[in-house]
Amino acid sequence: MGLRHKMAAGRWLGSALWLYCCAPAYAAQPQPAHQSPECVLRFALDTSFPPHIVLTPQQPEGLNVQMIRLLAAQVGCRVRFVNSPWARALKLLQQGEIDVISQLTYNQIRAKDIAFIGPHHQERMWLIADPAKVPPLRQLADLPQWPASLLIAVLNGGYFGPQLQQLRDDPVLQRRFYPMVSNQDKLALLESGRVQAVLEEELAWFWRVKGQATVYRPLLLVHADPVYFGFSRVSVSPELLRRLDAAWLQLYQSGQLQQIRDYYLATPTADLAPGAAAGSAAEISRMPAPAPHL
Repeated sequence: MGLRHKMAAGRWLGSALWLYCCAPAYAAQPQPAHQSPECVLRFALDTSFPPHIVLTPQQPEGLNVQMIRLLAAQVGCRVRFVNSPWARALKLLQQGEIDVISQLTYNQIRAKDIAFIGPHHQERMWLIADPAKVPPLRQLADLPQWPASLLIAVLNGGYFGPQLQQLRDDPVLQRRFYPMVSNQDKLALLESGRVQAVLEEELAWFWRVKGQATVYRPLLLVHADPVYFGFSRVSVSPELLRRLDAAWLQLYQSGQLQQIRDYYLATPTADLAPGAAAGSAAEISRMPAPAPHL
């Protein structure tokens, strides 16, 4: 090595030693308290469930999506979408692996692990079938009289009220209920003839068949209940839950939640759902009042 190269190497080594032992330790300085991690709410969704969840090539849309985005922004958070089948999403929520899901019915068992903010919708579940292929059905108590060969597809993990749950728990009748991981799969089975009926949410059914000829009809209103955004008690702090609940109340009182609902329910309500003729038009259109379970 020449003299010039030796001198350059010596300067480089001296600089390196100075950086190692004498330079200020900038990387070791504590971060200011205001530089807290970004608030991100992981929101689980699976397949399209219009008008509640609408998957597009660009980004998810729909009633539930726009409401959770607005609610998150109100408390300084953003939403990250996580793909997961609904039943698995419910387990992940209870474990704190995701933060929030929608379309969730309240019960005391779920409330141990989940905080309920909303409701965001008054859900009405119908039994839907081709009336030419199934016996008449005036009430749920008639369902055990159906032939054992008639199958009903239901969303795996879904809750459809105590009366239907009692039927599903019956060792003989439970064979008639065919659990599916997604709403899309459930309806595909109906259209293929592999099941003879499905349990489906009122607005979702309308969006599925609007403008199309179909032999399937809503035969019986099985259950009606408010549904909520469910937040994990494991991953979402009590303080943030209180802020989210207060923000939801503010958005409700300001009319912003109703504006989102009006946008997606622009179709005349009298034609929108099978129960409208029975006096439910106002209930379908109106944003339900806040009734949280924190």
